[in-house]
Amino acid sequence: MTAVENSTLMRLKVADRLPTPKGVALEVINLTQREDVSNHEIARMVSADPALSARVLKAANVLLSNPSRPIATVTDAVTVLGARALRQLVLGIALIVDYRNGPCKQFDYQNFWAHSLLTGIAAKHLVARARLGVPEEIFVLGLLGSIGRLALATAFPDEYGKLMARVGEMPLDELHRQEQDQLGCDEAELSSAILADMSFPKVFQTLAHDYLLPENSSLVEGSREWRLMHLLHVASQLADACLSGPDARGRLVAKLRLSAARVAVEGDQLVEIGDACIQDWLDWLELLGMKMMHIPPFGEMLSQPDVPDVAVDVPQWIDVGRDHYKMRVLVVEDDRAMLVLLEAMLKAAGHEVLTARNGAEALQVVEAQRPQLVITGWNLPVMDGVTLCRKLRESPERRDVYVFILTGKETADSLVEAFEAGADDYLVKPVSQRVFFARLRAAQRVVQLQEELAYDREQLLRFSRDLAASNERLQRLALTDVLTELPNRRSAVERLEQEWARAQRGERMLSCMMVDIDHFKAINDKLGHQAGDEVLKSVAQALRHSARTQDLVCRYGGEEFVVICPDTDLKAAAQCAERLRQKVSELDHRGRGFALTISVGVAERSSDMGSVDALLARADACLYAAKEAGRNRVVVAK
Repeated sequence: MTAVENSTLMRLKVADRLPTPKGVALEVINLTQREDVSNHEIARMVSADPALSARVLKAANVLLSNPSRPIATVTDAVTVLGARALRQLVLGIALIVDYRNGPCKQFDYQNFWAHSLLTGIAAKHLVARARLGVPEEIFVLGLLGSIGRLALATAFPDEYGKLMARVGEMPLDELHRQEQDQLGCDEAELSSAILADMSFPKVFQTLAHDYLLPENSSLVEGSREWRLMHLLHVASQLADACLSGPDARGRLVAKLRLSAARVAVEGDQLVEIGDACIQDWLDWLELLGMKMMHIPPFGEMLSQPDVPDVAVDVPQWIDVGRDHYKMRVLVVEDDRAMLVLLEAMLKAAGHEVLTARNGAEALQVVEAQRPQLVITGWNLPVMDGVTLCRKLRESPERRDVYVFILTGKETADSLVEAFEAGADDYLVKPVSQRVFFARLRAAQRVVQLQEELAYDREQLLRFSRDLAASNERLQRLALTDVLTELPNRRSAVERLEQEWARAQRGERMLSCMMVDIDHFKAINDKLGHQAGDEVLKSVAQALRHSARTQDLVCRYGGEEFVVICPDTDLKAAAQCAERLRQKVSELDHRGRGFALTISVGVAERSSDMGSVDALLARADACLYAAKEAGRNRVVVAK
């Protein structure tokens, strides 16, 4: 917005109702706007007002903070500061001197300038640390960034006074809306327009308009202007916390911590900057003859009891939906504000968040909760982030955890160290939300692929186990008689061949029996096949329970059974066969109208036998002889 475009500003200028410098200060400002003016002419004009020149000298020494080479003359001040910075400084000093009081009774002029001074000082320190601009110029921007508020109080003392009387805890955007409704413009617009009218750079005009409500700004996130805006916002919040009462200070300090974390000012750094700001601020109050105010040490303010975390403004993650892949994310950070900021961004992205304050605590959380992503700071107490990364990579169970490392420096050596420790990615502070979300999407794709591969691997293992079990079951079925649950003929032949080979190798004994149920056809014909099946099952059970432990009872086919007797001579086999015959004859089948008996043929492997078939044939011949001899008997091969 330009001065011409702002009708309210034009009306106020015409009516001479704006806060403007007067006398020598005005002449100095006008002189420094000329391109053909020399430093000597500017210095002579400043020196025309002894009070102004004294303040300029003191202010220049405070701003430049160079005790080894103090600025002793106005000419030195002009040379060191430059014409533009000097003009801005003179403007700020003149406005403070001329507008310490005003017509609006409800407006606290003393507090306004104290807050503006502290904002400018904090902005200078923050910008110097971040190396984003000329600290002296940013100081003046912070000092005059809210000049629109002073202008409203000066131009509309009654109307603005009534508005101030009912402000209370009104949100700033609501205050601006009411200023627009009642006065025709808000303080942010008027601040920007006044700076434009005073020939401040265009970027300064934009920053003055946006810095109090940075979330409404259209500046590109991560750009130099965007970072300057957030530094000014932090500077203003620092002034808010310092000048507030004890009751409100806890909440304001919590907000300050969070905003400072956004621009990578954490913990001890914030305390160091805060203490430096308070000392410079007291020097400025003395320099300008303003009322001295007491502020506790900054570290003391930050160390007061915790208050509930303030809300974090984070844009909604566009991928959150029914099909969104939700991760368990562990954030390892000892700075409370950075922890809150990262936690808020991750929850906005739809993920489950775990937290830890150091590497040792993080390892315990990893062991218990199994996070898929770890975001860790570099400098941590007890165990730093790089060591934590190495520990994770040493464990086979935790090797697949995706690891981000947060760092305040992007040097080649530090990045190489992080990646060699096993980090998958890194983030440089201050953390840009756009970059953070982009990196998070990349991590999410990798983690999701890992999970899918692990699931597929587990499925393959399960299928392999199921297939092995099925094969085993099929093999068992292929070698088992379904009715009697005894090994079948195929199993009998395979086992007999194994025992035959063992007997040949070790010159051991081997016998076998052929068993047949007597008159089984008559049972089937008279009582039916179901009764025949019951007879087969009962005989099979009797044979299995009566045989020796080392003997193998098999169903050979129909009503025939084979009993394989390893390490058994013919005599012992015959005794076993007789015991089997007796056990079967003792089965109670009288209720069915028949007696159940078996005939048994017994043979032993001998040197004249060339194969298993010969042994089976000899046992079968003995069985036939038992049948011919009247059944229900045991016949042994001679």
